[in-house]
Amino acid sequence: MTSSDTSLPRNIVEGFGETLDALAQGSALTRPSHVTRLLSQVDVLTDSPEGFEFLLGHMGPLVEAGIFRDGPWEHPERLVPALVAGTLKAGGQTTLMEILSELRLLAIARGEIRNRSVTAEDAREFLRDVLVNSLNLLFPGETEEDRTLDPAVRAKIDHLMGLLRDEVPLEAIKSALATEIELICHQRPIVTRRALEIISLVKREVTLDASGEADRRLRHFLEAVYGPSPGSVSRSPSEYRAYLESATSAQLEEESRALAATLRDTGLAVWPHALLARRVASEPELLGRLLSLSRKGLAELEEHAETVAGLVDETIHPSSARAVYGLARLLDRGLLSHQPVREGLGRIGSLDLAPEVAEAISSARPESPRTPRQLLLADCLCVLGQPLGLGQGRNPTCQSARGISLWSRHAPGKLLEMIRTVARTNDLGMRFEGTTIRSSLVGQGLLEPENLDDQLDAVSLILVPHLDRIYNEMMRRAGGRGEDPHKWVNPAMYGHWIPNGFAAAYNAITGTITDYPTFLRTFYATHHPDYNRGHDLAYPNPVGIFLTSSSGALIGFHAVSILRVRRVEGQVRVFLYNPNTEGRQRWHADISPSVVGHGEEPGESSLPFHQFASRLYAFHYNPSDAGDLDMVDSDAIAPVEAAARESWGRSYQWLTPAVS
Repeated sequence: MTSSDTSLPRNIVEGFGETLDALAQGSALTRPSHVTRLLSQVDVLTDSPEGFEFLLGHMGPLVEAGIFRDGPWEHPERLVPALVAGTLKAGGQTTLMEILSELRLLAIARGEIRNRSVTAEDAREFLRDVLVNSLNLLFPGETEEDRTLDPAVRAKIDHLMGLLRDEVPLEAIKSALATEIELICHQRPIVTRRALEIISLVKREVTLDASGEADRRLRHFLEAVYGPSPGSVSRSPSEYRAYLESATSAQLEEESRALAATLRDTGLAVWPHALLARRVASEPELLGRLLSLSRKGLAELEEHAETVAGLVDETIHPSSARAVYGLARLLDRGLLSHQPVREGLGRIGSLDLAPEVAEAISSARPESPRTPRQLLLADCLCVLGQPLGLGQGRNPTCQSARGISLWSRHAPGKLLEMIRTVARTNDLGMRFEGTTIRSSLVGQGLLEPENLDDQLDAVSLILVPHLDRIYNEMMRRAGGRGEDPHKWVNPAMYGHWIPNGFAAAYNAITGTITDYPTFLRTFYATHHPDYNRGHDLAYPNPVGIFLTSSSGALIGFHAVSILRVRRVEGQVRVFLYNPNTEGRQRWHADISPSVVGHGEEPGESSLPFHQFASRLYAFHYNPSDAGDLDMVDSDAIAPVEAAARESWGRSYQWLTPAVS
């Protein structure tokens, strides 16, 4: 018994030893039952760090007893680091065996056990590659796959990642960390917590060398957060505030230019940005420079200088520094010239919040000295300035986040009125087929209030619970009509921007796939430039996708919006908004949306048209824009159908033969 055993229940320790002995001494006939029993004990042990240490200390006997014999993990030299993350998330015995496989390699790396085919250096390199390919596990994000992951499995993975991080120095994965930060920042999320956490970890635990490329990339982000301007380096917030008060015009100019550069390059606004914005709020020339405004934004600032100064005073503070970037993008959009926006912001700025709303905002931002109203107004700037930076967090509310994004882009005045209504009354009403649905009078939506992930912007925090309940009630009322309820609910929820044509891949009553070729041909004839008479999308199109794991297994449904379809370097791609704020989520082993490199704007992701089509289950379209379905030949849709059948299609009965 090792020293770590004493912190574990005696019955677990003794039972494990007995089962391990039985496995070692058993026959081929009894082996499966011993393995099953042993894995049930491993399941308990992997619920705690102490259990992991216990298992690590027993890897020698486990290997000798044949825990990996005759299975996919038998030969460690044949394992592929890129596949580990997907296998860890699979659940059940697959997760447990993958954990044991990593512990075996960790024991080899430490020299605690030996393997004829894998040296200690080989094992260390493998574990390093696992971390490089599993950064989404090391730094959990907000993808649908992360959100739907069993919490018990998530906890086991967290324990394993902690062990591997202790073993593999972060210096060994500098390039991967730099790329991760770059890709997060390129998407310009409103909530920048994940990027800031990784940058903070690098600052604490990684030694940077000025001669390395990855080191220089990481240093760029460290300086953007911890020393973004000459005056802010080595000064505390109070010292920097005093420095700005006595700064000369030349020094303020220098600070504005330096802070503008980091804001423009990274999208990260931190406390020096907030303090300088407050200092130069009444000096449009310096404020415009700090915000790195476009020509349109500068004209907007000049026209509404007094309003902007008031917004800065009310909303921008070191604890709400992200509003600096939101304000910049709002001005670049020219939104203050829209009276409903200008008036809407003014009304929210003088609002008395409902007690429940104020408490929700305060609870989510306990570290901020600002009032809930000020925090709400600050995030109104972010939501209006960054419509594609909205995220649902770890909440099952993609439909609601998608709506807020659409309204921010195409009906900002309407959105502000909805925010004001909810903030004042803690209630919201929307019309559906001639009647008003009030969020306070209907049942619960998909979101369980007690399980709300509150790491959201304040607008989403207060709006989403109401939108979720209303959307769920609309779906209930439209159910049982023999067709997918989204056909009626999406136009009612989102507004007149949604065309009335609708197609679904499956029969809502029987749950079968009936005429998939016609479904695909309709999508190609309405969205693909080679078949749709050259019509482009005027507004975002809310569509539903089958969400699949990296192995192709069906996870569930997800709501995204098609923003545009473009031919890029000879390839037609679909550009979309994904409400989970992580456009890189892998949809299959060979289907990985990109967020940069193919003309994506910040907040967009994109896929080749045929790959996107293979995951589609429902979409809207304008029938008058449709081309001739017969022009979409079988050669175009056959590979799409094959990809669908081989992934999510395995979960459905298909009533028509495959296209050949």
